[in-house]
Amino acid sequence: MIEIVKYDEYENKDELLGILRNSIITYNKTSNFTRKSWQCWENIDLRVSVPILKVARNLKNTLEELASIVYIESTDYDFGGLNIKPKPVELDTDEPTEHDVVFDEIKDTVIQGIRNAQYTIWAAIAWFTDNEIYEELILRKRAGVNIRIITSDEQSNQYLMEKLEANFEIVKVPLRGNYLSNRLHDKFCLIDFEFVMHGSYNWSKNARGNDETLATALDRDFVRKFADEFMKLYNGTNNSNLEKFYWTDVILKHTINSW
Repeated sequence: MIEIVKYDEYENKDELLGILRNSIITYNKTSNFTRKSWQCWENIDLRVSVPILKVARNLKNTLEELASIVYIESTDYDFGGLNIKPKPVELDTDEPTEHDVVFDEIKDTVIQGIRNAQYTIWAAIAWFTDNEIYEELILRKRAGVNIRIITSDEQSNQYLMEKLEANFEIVKVPLRGNYLSNRLHDKFCLIDFEFVMHGSYNWSKNARGNDETLATALDRDFVRKFADEFMKLYNGTNNSNLEKFYWTDVILKHTINSW
C-alpha cells in the first residue's frame, strides 16, 4: 500500500503515507461465504496510531481501495473490506522502517522526497547544477522549510552557485590533497531527520543520462548516522559560521536524539 501511494498520484499523499507508516495490519477471517464455492470473506483491520485515528477514518474509502488493490485472493478467502481500528498502545512505540533502492526515474524520486519535506532538508551533494531540483528547493523554502546544502567548491560547480548562495545556507568544501585532487564526493539528502536519499546520483544535468543508484531509507537510527556526518562536514568546513549556528545545531541534535 505504501509503495502504491509513493509512486502513484493520490490526493492527500502525505496524510496517507503518514497513516500507513505508523500502522499495522491484522486479518479477520469470517465464515461468511462469497459467491464462490467454499470461499469466505476476509476483512482487513488497519490498526492506526491513536493521534491520527480521526484522519484515517476520514480517508477510509481511499485506504480501503488501496487494500483491495494489493489483497491477493485465494481459494479460501477474498477481500471483504477494511476496518479502521486503534493500534494497541504497547505496539505504538515501534518506529517504522523502510528501505528501498531505485535505478530508474531517480530524479523523480529526489524531487518527490524534497516535496515531502515539512521541516528540514539537509543535503551534502558533490555537484549541484540541476535547475529543476533548485526550483523545488525554492518552493520548500517559501513553505518555511530549513535548507542547508554542502557542496564541492570547484569551477565545474559554479552554474547555480550564485543562486544557491543567495537563497540557502551553503557550505563549499575546498579541494585538497596533492594536486588538489581530493574533494567532497558525498551524495545524500536528509528529510525531516527521518528519511534519507543516498547513492551515486549528483544533482547535476550530467547525472540524468548516467547509470546511477539511489537508495532511500525511512529509518531514524540509520538517518541519525547521516545527520552526524552532515554536522561534521558542516562545522568542520564552516568554522567561520560555527558560533552563528551553534545553538540551532544543539537544538536539532537534541531533537534527533529524542526521536
